[in-house]
Amino acid sequence: MGSNTHPLAPMNPWLWSQTLGETFAATLDPGGLALAQRSLRLERLLAHAHAASPFYRARHRGRPWAARGAPPLEALEPVEKAELMRHFDDWATDRRITRAGVDAFLADPRQLADAYLGRYLVWTSSGTSGEPGIFVQDELSLAAYDALDALRLRGPGAASWAWPAWSLGQRFAFVAATGGHFAGVASIERLRRIGAAGWPPLQWLLPTVRSFSVQLPLPRLAAQLQDFAPTVLISYPSCADALAQAQAEGRLHLSLAEVWTGGEQLSAQQRTRIRDAFGCALRNSYGASECYAMAWECTEGRLHLNHDWLILEPVDRQLRPVPPGEASHSVLLTNLANRTQPLLRYRLGDSVRFLPGRCACGSGFPALEVQGRADHTLQMRDAQRRTVLLLPLALCTVIEEGAQVTRFQVLRAAADRLVLRFEPEVADPAAAFRRTREALRRYLDTQGLGNVQVDYSAAPPLRQARSGKLERVRPDEPARTG
Repeated sequence: MGSNTHPLAPMNPWLWSQTLGETFAATLDPGGLALAQRSLRLERLLAHAHAASPFYRARHRGRPWAARGAPPLEALEPVEKAELMRHFDDWATDRRITRAGVDAFLADPRQLADAYLGRYLVWTSSGTSGEPGIFVQDELSLAAYDALDALRLRGPGAASWAWPAWSLGQRFAFVAATGGHFAGVASIERLRRIGAAGWPPLQWLLPTVRSFSVQLPLPRLAAQLQDFAPTVLISYPSCADALAQAQAEGRLHLSLAEVWTGGEQLSAQQRTRIRDAFGCALRNSYGASECYAMAWECTEGRLHLNHDWLILEPVDRQLRPVPPGEASHSVLLTNLANRTQPLLRYRLGDSVRFLPGRCACGSGFPALEVQGRADHTLQMRDAQRRTVLLLPLALCTVIEEGAQVTRFQVLRAAADRLVLRFEPEVADPAAAFRRTREALRRYLDTQGLGNVQVDYSAAPPLRQARSGKLERVRPDEPARTG
């Protein structure tokens, strides 16, 4: 165990209790108290970032408001992930946090969910935007994410205060990318540790939790889930949909109280298939590695923004504000919970549309739609012509971790053929293809798809027609190219 880590997952009981109370009160008054909390948190965050982050202080130097202290949020120039990664050592307000120290911590998979520097949880994001990220979560941000999941994931208002009831005796199966310090698996492992040996008042409240790798062949994953017998399944929509298909066909027999999905866009067809197959409620949410709990879904199937803990600004291609009812090109995120690695007007690649008017569910939290996060499950055939599903999250993780490539696209050209394309920023596409093909080859063999051919195309990746966003896994490859 490294000297900068602590084996116990980060947890501040006093801060956790305080944050839970504040979030509960805001849940009851989203139009009044929640907005007042947001204003106060923003004021404190801006002042702290300006005073304690060399990156933001240098960025603000020479501006007219610099001499007066913290600037107004709208005056700040948006930031990109690549810029923050380049200036990592100057970004954090805790000056002990360095890229070298964090990299050493992340290099050891055994330190997953350990408390870095005795108080932080560190996780990495995928490279869906072409640039993987490293994010340090402080005790306040972790407490906020816990409170938001506990109080709002199951619906609006005071009726959602059922956390002990739905946690006590429950068994959570989390199916996602494992093998690295990813946000989802790090969060679940932290929860498991707290429940097993952490803060005593939480031990009897928290569920039994186990993680499962999305890279497992679906029959083996189904068998492991069957042995664990979860009451709650947590995964990406594409994975939950594939498991629902197995359930509907009699290859899986789970008795679930709920299914929780997130991380991808949930389609109406996926929602119907998952609900019908498992015969239970489905809870969908919206989050990111940069801010783990951003929005929750109400009984009307609409996402509601946790606007007491974050600010989202929908913008067009020129980063100008987009009015309610209109889909944005991108969105600027300000995470009000994390004061250690401040995110001020941070550009996310998501396209969102704020819905005008009040939602029929009665919640006063803003309703929104999130677009452009849907990769596709690929239907392949093995040598015996049996259908084998390849999940987009599994494919992306295999390539990112096995080939160290992030700017790619996998296209299904036929039931036994995949085509790889790379973005122009990839310096040596031929070398990237060799590494990616080798990583995919190993993975395809584990899925019983040794017959599947992996080819290279020099053409640029296909993009969504309206938004221009990259889908890294697609079911079509229009022309056979070299």
